[in-house]
Amino acid sequence: MTMGRVTSALAITAGLLAASLLPPTASAAPVAATFKAVSITWLTPEQGWILGLAPCGTKTCTEVISTSDGGASWTEAGTIPALTPPAANATTGVTEIRFDTPATGWAFAPQLYRTTNGGRSWARAPLPGPGARQVLALATTPAAAYAVTSPCAYEAGVCQGAGLSVWRTGTLATESWVKTPLTLPMSDAADLSAFGSTLYADDVAGPGSYLYASTDGGVKFASRPVPCDASQDIELTQAVATSASKVALLCDGNPGFSQAVKTVYRSANTGKNDTSAGTMGLIGIEAQLAVSPSGNLAVASSSDGSFIYVNDSGGTSWSMPVGLGDGGLGWNDIVYVTDNEAWVVYSPGNNPYSIGKVLVTHDGGRHWNIAGL
Repeated sequence: MTMGRVTSALAITAGLLAASLLPPTASAAPVAATFKAVSITWLTPEQGWILGLAPCGTKTCTEVISTSDGGASWTEAGTIPALTPPAANATTGVTEIRFDTPATGWAFAPQLYRTTNGGRSWARAPLPGPGARQVLALATTPAAAYAVTSPCAYEAGVCQGAGLSVWRTGTLATESWVKTPLTLPMSDAADLSAFGSTLYADDVAGPGSYLYASTDGGVKFASRPVPCDASQDIELTQAVATSASKVALLCDGNPGFSQAVKTVYRSANTGKNDTSAGTMGLIGIEAQLAVSPSGNLAVASSSDGSFIYVNDSGGTSWSMPVGLGDGGLGWNDIVYVTDNEAWVVYSPGNNPYSIGKVLVTHDGGRHWNIAGL
C-alpha cells in the first residue's frame, strides 16, 4: 500500500490494520500480530530494533523486536520490565530505544534500562547523576552513549534547579557515567546527536534556543550560533549529525492553527556557519528531522493531520509526499539508514487511539509503504 497525497483518517486506519505481516524466522519467537511500535532505531542498514507494546496474558508488556536482514523479517528479542508512558505513572517507564553496539542498547525517557545481549534481557540502570529524575535525551555511537538528565519529574514541567546535565559512558557494562562540563539551561526538553567523536546538544529555555558542539567526545564544548528567528518565536528543536563535521538543524515555531514555520539549515563545519535548506509547507506543528548520508532531508510533522516533507534536491525545495487527514496521530523516530531507505513510526503505540505501525521508503522519501513486522 503506497500512501497518496491526502488520505482520510478512516481509510488510512483501515489500510494499516489490514496490512499483512511478514512471517517470522523459524529460529526465533514470532512478533505478535497486535504489536504496536513506539520507537525504532538502526545500528546498520541491516540491523535494527523496535520498542513497542503487545498483550501478554491480561496485561500489556513492553516488547523489543529486532531484524538482522534490513527489515525483511522481524522477531521478538525480549521484554523490558517497564511500562510505557502515558500508561505508566510519573516515576517509571520508557518511550525510546537506541543501540551503540549489536549487544549494548538503551531504553529511556523518562527512566533508563540497559541490555548487554542485543535486547534479550533488560535491567533498570541508575539515572546518571545525583538528584536526576528522568532522562530527556540519549544518543549513541559505536564507542559511547550520551545522556541528558533532568532534576524535574516526568511530565511535571520545569522545576527549580541548576540546569540539565550531560553525561557520557562507554559501551562496556563495567563503565560508569561520567559528567561532561556542559550544563544546559533548565527545560523540559533537550536533544542530542552524535557521530564519531562529534556531539551536539540543543535546548530551548525561556525565550531562547541553545546549541553546543563537542568534537572530542564530550570532553569540551563550544557554543554555536542558532540560525532560527527568535523574534518570530521560532526555536531550534533538533540537530542531526551526519559526519564528523556535517550537521543539519531544524527550526520550528511561530505556530498558528494547525501550522508552524519549519526551516532546515545545513552546516559543514560543526555548526560554526550554516546555509538554509529551505522552508517546507506550513501545515504541521510538531516535527522531527532525518538526514541521509548524502544530505537528503525528511521531516515528519503533525498537528490536526500527519505529514512528511522531503528535500532530496540538495537545494531549498521541499515536497510533501505524505499528507494524512488522521486527526494528528503523529510520528516518531524518522531516520534514514541509506540515501534511499528511511523508516518512521506512525501513530506511536503509547498514544491514545494509536495504530503503532512502521512505514518505510526505498526511494529517498517520495513514496512510503507499511512495513511488515
